[in-house]
Formats: sequence, structure tokens, C-alpha cells
Amino acid sequence: MNIFSLVPGNFFSILSSGNREIYFDALMLLNEYLKQSLNIPVGDYISSLTGLLEDRNFIVEKEDESPDMPDAVEGQGGYSSNTKAHLILNRIVNTGWADREILDGSFVEIITPRDYAIRMMQLLDEMRDEKIHEYSSLVFSTYSALKQANHEQPREYYDAVLAARRNTETLVYELKSLYHNIRSYIRRIQEQNSINELLENHFEKYKPMTDRIYHPIKTMDSFYRFMSPVRELLAEIREDEELLAGMRGRAMTVRKYDEEEAEAEILSAIDYVEDTYKVIGNIINEIDRKHGAYTKNSIEKMTYMMTADQSVKGKLLEIFKAYAAALSAARPLRERQREAMDSKLKGQVNIYRQQFIDGVSVFHRNPLGRRMGGEALEIADARSLSIEAMESLAKQMKNVYPPERICRFVESFFDSGRAVAESETLPINDDTDFILLILAVARSRERGMDYAVELQRGRVNVNGYVIPRMKFSRRGGNAVPEAAREKDHG
Repeated sequence: MNIFSLVPGNFFSILSSGNREIYFDALMLLNEYLKQSLNIPVGDYISSLTGLLEDRNFIVEKEDESPDMPDAVEGQGGYSSNTKAHLILNRIVNTGWADREILDGSFVEIITPRDYAIRMMQLLDEMRDEKIHEYSSLVFSTYSALKQANHEQPREYYDAVLAARRNTETLVYELKSLYHNIRSYIRRIQEQNSINELLENHFEKYKPMTDRIYHPIKTMDSFYRFMSPVRELLAEIREDEELLAGMRGRAMTVRKYDEEEAEAEILSAIDYVEDTYKVIGNIINEIDRKHGAYTKNSIEKMTYMMTADQSVKGKLLEIFKAYAAALSAARPLRERQREAMDSKLKGQVNIYRQQFIDGVSVFHRNPLGRRMGGEALEIADARSLSIEAMESLAKQMKNVYPPERICRFVESFFDSGRAVAESETLPINDDTDFILLILAVARSRERGMDYAVELQRGRVNVNGYVIPRMKFSRRGGNAVPEAAREKDHG
């Protein structure tokens, strides 16, 4: 249902006008009359409202004017308090908060607040009241109603189940309100700048709230204490078809339901309570965590403020730290923060900039640059450059692994006097031996190499190096060429 199909569109206009504080007090006065009397005479309300307007600056707005209002009294500050009281009542009526009627059997004019206006005035009254409301034993009330109906008045089970649902809905609302209320107290800690404010917030506001709401939930009205009995009672109701039939009959008598509607309402209430009791423990755990976070933050803030240097020297040090932080920010932000700090300090503290010369004063660090996008330089002859690189690499390899070194390495294969060496017997102990083996195979056909290599199928693992199966054999009587031997001895 759209709320504005029930409430007039200008219903909230009196709470957003320039005279909203006066209109709020007028509504609270009407709410007080409603608490005390069944019928509210217009004359009594106008008299009380006139007294409320004494020494109050009520500015007549265009929405307050009416065709039959009297002219302002010249030289007396405009309209009288009685006239302003009538204007306020007229606007309350025109915006849909109340109606003016004649009491039956008399000529007395009364004020009749509308039903939605009554609820709104109650809400506003609760919002302005800072007193902490007492927590009702909602979990125990749920258990007690179901238990009493089970033992004494089974025919009242229908009302007990509906009461259990109402109590559970209220419990969830209370827990969520408590959770967000604790969050607001945590935010307040950051805004409080003295130990007295922190102590007042804790002992006069937070502790009374926890004593009246949080403490009962954790002790005498413990959810964990009554959770299992409540769920067991509800399970018994669901399984007892005779009891359900009696509850359906009660619902059909009280609510004028048909049988299907009655059963749907009963099962819906039972399902809601059971489902809520499954997850409500998570809400309580979150409240416990927030309660712990508030206690931790409050103690840390008090400890910091008690140990922090509150002397003039300490306060100046904090100012200098903030000023230094502003200067270390990025350039555009640094200028804005510095101007803001200067404007705050102007007229309060005289600050002068001090500079000095040291050994690095004339040194300027080169700014780091970043190469931006651009066209790549074209290589004139990529193929010739690749050939030159390969030739250079081959030349380096020849210098590091000359032929005589390769021959000495192959000769070590035949130290035991054998003429043939197979892969499994090759002495490969490190990467250098592995490179020499590769070169020995690659250069076996070159002139002057007195050994031959025969490659075979398969591979073999020698000391962690995987090599092909192969055989090394001598070609002649000398394992090392004469040229290599002379160079080596020379």
C-alpha cells in the first residue's frame, strides 16, 4: 500500500518549515492531551498553545495564512499569541494531522487526531525521549506462553502461537536496534576529545543501555537457555493433528477465517518462530563482537589521552606533525592542505619557516622520467646482425672450450684401458662435463679428432643428466692429436 494514499502529501511539511520547532512542540502538546483525555476541547488546547508561544519567535509563512485571519496589530510586533495559536491549529488540521469536530450532544468543539497521526506523534515522542526503555523478557515470554498452553489450557494454543510470533518479531527488532546502537557509540568515540566526555559516554549512556538491554539478553532471558524448549514445543504442535484442528477452530471463530486460511496462518507463525530461532544466534554473536570492539576502542582512546602530552609543548608538536604531513602530500593536495593549515593557524600561532645549508644543499636529485610511447627504431640489416651475434658466440665458445680440452675430456673415457666407452660409463659430474660432452659429439667429425661417436636409440640418465645412448671409440693409437698435445705441453 502506498503511504501517500493514506497520508496527505503535505503531511510532513510542518516538520520542514521554518517554524518546525514550534510545530513539533505543538504536536507534543497535542499528544500530551491525548494521553490525559479522550476528547480534546479546542479552547483548552488553544489556551495551552498560547502559553507555549510566549517569548517564541513564530514567523507567519504563506502556508499558515487563511482568508479569515485578522490583520496584524501595528506597533505590537505583528500578530498576537492567540492568533498565532489559531494559525498553528489550522495548519495542523490542513496538513491532515487532526480534524475539528463538534462533540456529540453539545456545542463543544474538539480536536480529533487521525490514527496515523497518533502513531507518528508517539514515534516523535519516543525519539525525543533519551531514557532507555526497559527490555521485556521476550524469549521467556514466548516459552512461558507455549508451556502454559501445553499444560493448562490447550485450547489457548492458537493465541500462544500468535504471541510467540509477535514476541519473536519484537526480539529481532530489539536485537538489531541494539546492534546499530552500539555502532553509533563506537563512532562517537572518534568525536570525543576529552577523558571526561569518554567517561560520561560510557558510564552515563552506554553502561545503562547494556545493563537494561544487553545484560538481560545474556543472563535471565538467555536465548540459548530457552531456544531448545521453544523449538520442541513448536515441533509437538506441528505433529499433533488433533491440536492443530482445535487451533484451526479457534482461529475460524476469532478471525472469521475459513479452514484453509486458519491453517496457513498457524503454520506460518510456527515456521517464522522456528526459522528465526535458527539464525538469531548469529545476531547475538555480532552484538558480542561489537560490544567487544566498543570496549577495546574506548579503553585505547582513554589510555592514549591519559598518556599523551597535553602541555603546550605537546600540542605544538602535534601541530607540527600535521603541518609536516600536509607538506609531504602530493603537490596539488599539498598546496590546498598547506593553505588550510595556514588559515587555521593565522591569528592563533605565529609560525616562521627556518632553512639551513648543509653538504647536500646544492645537490638536486634528477627527476625520474618515464619513457612514453614512440616509434621503434628500424634495424637496417637484421639478418647480418643475427649472423654476427652467432659468430661472436661461437668465437667465445671456442675460447672457453678449445679442441685440446675436448680431447682430454674424451680421453678420460678410456683411462681404464678400454677401447670403447658407452653412455652409462661416461664421467658426467657437473654442467661443465655436460657441455663438453655436447661439444665432443658435435665436433667428432672435425679434422684432428681421434675418436668416433655412434648414436643409438633411447636415452639414459647419468647423475641426473639425460643423454642419448651412444658409444665413444678410438680411431687410432693416439687419443689426443699431436697438434693439441704440443700446444698443451707448450
